[in-house]
Amino acid sequence: MGHHTIVIDPRARWLQQRHRRFIGLGFAAVLLAALVAAIVTTPDWLADAFAPDKLGDLLSNVWHGWLKAVLNPWYWLLIPVLLVLERLFPAQEHGGMVSLGGALDLLWIIGAPIINLTIVAGWASLLNLAYDTWFDSAEVDLASAIGTFPTALVAFVLSDFLMWFTHWVRHKVPTFWYFHAVHHAAPTLNALTDNRVHFVEGMIAATLVVLPSRWLGLDGPAALALTIATTYFTAFTHTAVRWNLGPLRYVLVTPQSHRVHHSFAPEHIDVNFATVFSFWDILFRTQYMGWNEYPATGIADPEFPLEKHARPGHLVASYGRQIAYPFIQVARDVGKYRRLRSPDP
Repeated sequence: MGHHTIVIDPRARWLQQRHRRFIGLGFAAVLLAALVAAIVTTPDWLADAFAPDKLGDLLSNVWHGWLKAVLNPWYWLLIPVLLVLERLFPAQEHGGMVSLGGALDLLWIIGAPIINLTIVAGWASLLNLAYDTWFDSAEVDLASAIGTFPTALVAFVLSDFLMWFTHWVRHKVPTFWYFHAVHHAAPTLNALTDNRVHFVEGMIAATLVVLPSRWLGLDGPAALALTIATTYFTAFTHTAVRWNLGPLRYVLVTPQSHRVHHSFAPEHIDVNFATVFSFWDILFRTQYMGWNEYPATGIADPEFPLEKHARPGHLVASYGRQIAYPFIQVARDVGKYRRLRSPDP
């Protein structure tokens, strides 16, 4: 029997996927329109936010916030414990924090607080403004009925589900995936890898936490605090430790299950999306049931600007290129879409 070669027209294939490629841009456009409307209808906020006398306060807050985040003693007390676990129960040879990936992750730790305290914090402020302007009357105000702490727990579980759902979306919608790929590109997982997150993903996370938390009746600071509530747990789940937590794996995400999520093996693609509670994956049948597999991690994208060596200049350049990578990919998609829409000469 002869072999037949099937030639797939790249134009037709891309047209079939373009609705998925622009779902993310559509969601972003709708949200931005709501935020712009909120700003326009609240001009006093805009004038106050950009008042010249506020610039010094902003820079001071960013500096002190950066010091508090980067030099957080509790975080750096946890890191050596996880490092010891990586040495005692390694999930990968020549992996963990003492690796090339770990070296770049240190840069992400240094840069993340600056971005979080400016771009992401500003975005969260806009979200709170939009909520107060447009949705305040729809508030459930669960906190007045059951108290702040129980409401925070409800908001935490709800936010964790939303993180599961949007994590799934970020894998399925190419526009979102470009930003999420920055996190997945880490060649070796370790406790520091959780900081390797593009700031657009930080904005997505803030959106998913602030809005539902406000709707449940938490005030702005309490809602924003939930954004960082999982920091220590996710540092643990990114650790290169050979551990699946035994029976607890059916409730909580483990280093083993999240490692499978970061694998580029075909059988591991698009599984294990949960952040804290693994039962979301079990419930929606996205849990990979190989509980004792410890695969290599990374992405199979030859265009991604991976770190190649540990020279400081190269690491800084890689950091910048990785931040730029998603925007370049989105611009290429838009250009490709325009070319396909234009009539043939």
